Amino acid sequence: MRVLVFDTETGGLNPMEDSVLSLGAVAGDITTGEIFETYEAYHRLDSLDDYHVAQGAIDVHGITPETAFREGVSSEVLQDKLMDMHTTHKCSHIAGHNVTFDVEMMAYGVYDITPAQFRANFGYRLVDTSPMLRLLSGMEDVKTGQTLSQAVKAFKINMTDFGKNKFHAALFDSVCTFRLLHRFRQVLGNPDIAKLLICND
Repeated sequence: MRVLVFDTETGGLNPMEDSVLSLGAVAGDITTGEIFETYEAYHRLDSLDDYHVAQGAIDVHGITPETAFREGVSSEVLQDKLMDMHTTHKCSHIAGHNVTFDVEMMAYGVYDITPAQFRANFGYRLVDTSPMLRLLSGMEDVKTGQTLSQAVKAFKINMTDFGKNKFHAALFDSVCTFRLLHRFRQVLGNPDIAKLLICND
């Protein structure tokens, strides 16, 4: 199964107001675990005055509006790149960790369309590791911002080729999420489990 996993780092939690500061994306096959392509970029708006960023957000990911404006690429470049990765690698799903939030941020903050229109561009199919993890583990008491790091540790996912402890960096989180999906696919692809899932009794 080919998926496009993406993540955003943002200026806050309000998709209608706060800015997208960076985008990370991974295209790959979660059945084999092969990564075809990765991408990461800061988001440059027309001017510094256009950014809406809370200090609390900067404290989490370390990205300032000045950095995004100086080193970033335009909304059009991000739009084209995400669609190109989805199309070139024939991805059947888009995915992420709390991906509904990232869909809303990208729709309003980068594409200037509604979330429904954004999803339509990618076939509507969403896979979100956050509720999957909560269903599997009962992680109700784990803060949302910590579920990904907790899951990577619990599933013993090796991230050394992308660096250690870089959570809340868009590409790093995207790769973590991709590898979690690969691990889930391995478990659910177990023939014994598959027989139980399709059993009519």
